[in-house]
Amino acid sequence: MKRLFFELTESLKFAIKSLKSNILRTLLSLLGVSIGIFSIIAIYSAIDALNDIVMSSMNKFGQNTLYITKFSFMGQSGVPRWKRKNFPFPTIDEYKFLQKNLSRDRVKAVTFRIFMPVTKITVPGGETVSGAELIADGAEFPNIQELDFEAGRFFNKAEEERAAPVIVLGADLKQALFGDRLALGKTVRIYGKKVKVIGVLKKEGEGIGPGNDGRAFISSNFARTIVMPHKSFTAIIVAPKASADVKKITDRITILLRQKRKLKPGEINNFFVNNINTLKDQVAKMTKVLRLGGGFLALFSLLIGAFGIANIMFVSVKERTSQIGIQKALGAKNSFILWQFLFESMFLSMIGGVLGILLVWAGTAIVSQISDSIHISLTFKNIVLGLFISSIIGIIAGLWPAWQAARLNPVEAIRTGI
Repeated sequence: MKRLFFELTESLKFAIKSLKSNILRTLLSLLGVSIGIFSIIAIYSAIDALNDIVMSSMNKFGQNTLYITKFSFMGQSGVPRWKRKNFPFPTIDEYKFLQKNLSRDRVKAVTFRIFMPVTKITVPGGETVSGAELIADGAEFPNIQELDFEAGRFFNKAEEERAAPVIVLGADLKQALFGDRLALGKTVRIYGKKVKVIGVLKKEGEGIGPGNDGRAFISSNFARTIVMPHKSFTAIIVAPKASADVKKITDRITILLRQKRKLKPGEINNFFVNNINTLKDQVAKMTKVLRLGGGFLALFSLLIGAFGIANIMFVSVKERTSQIGIQKALGAKNSFILWQFLFESMFLSMIGGVLGILLVWAGTAIVSQISDSIHISLTFKNIVLGLFISSIIGIIAGLWPAWQAARLNPVEAIRTGI
């Protein structure tokens, strides 16, 4: 054991000495590895940041939130397109039926959403915002998605039932319509109707998807006085409690809706009960594919770096043939020579890997300074991955040159070097 440690230590010293004596060649050989490690870790860091943004946006809708509508989150789902096209959208009566018959011991919120056409919001005698995103929802929506208010509140059940003309504004809409002036209690006009501002949401910042900053919320019943729900995209949203069995709730919803729509035994469901976690699973799968694809592309840069190191190591073996012969003549074993060149190759690759990681760190710092909405961080997992890959590249690139050096005949090596 002591002998092995001695051989490794001495091999390491020879490797470091060789690298120091050829600084320019060392820098050129590790450049390819630096670029390769930078590419793969930068790609992985960007994909991780994108995944975090998407998941953060989706987590706002809670765990296992169920969306009942005519579309499937899973694409075709085995139902022919012509059949899915003819499926009806959920109605307000079906929403009330589910709200009445779903056990509140297992369900914390049920709401009816109408995705309204983009519209114009006007402050009488003031500013106008065209193309505003208007969402019509139920009073229980804050129990599904947590909302932070700058001022005011969401509309309540009584206001929903009597179709009260009230509205909640996102931060960007409020700023565009009122600037720094107070919006709470003021009147705006949508579809020619006056509505009262009862709430203003806090600024969320940019992310994947529109977010709530550019949205306005009205009650679904009030929306029915503006547009015809059967001509709009509608969905019933059900939020199970954390302790509830989601499959049982899904089965219960299916039974109730089949009953309400009078579907006969054997008839397929003309609706889909979509779980938000299904989308999260799809995002996770997509992230894996992106990481695999990104890693494959970056592999070409790493291969160039590996060939560069291998080429330098072959040159190094040729230059030091006489030295190798003298070392072997003085009793150095093949393993000593082998480790000497392997350490040199690994050092080159590891230094290149560290430089590549430092470049990624500098890049993430710059991106974070430039953009408030995109936060790319260099994780410990990616740092370890970068160092691991660079060490493997070093071993692979240096193995054959090191093996050749270790097998040199000492007499021929000394003669060749003279």
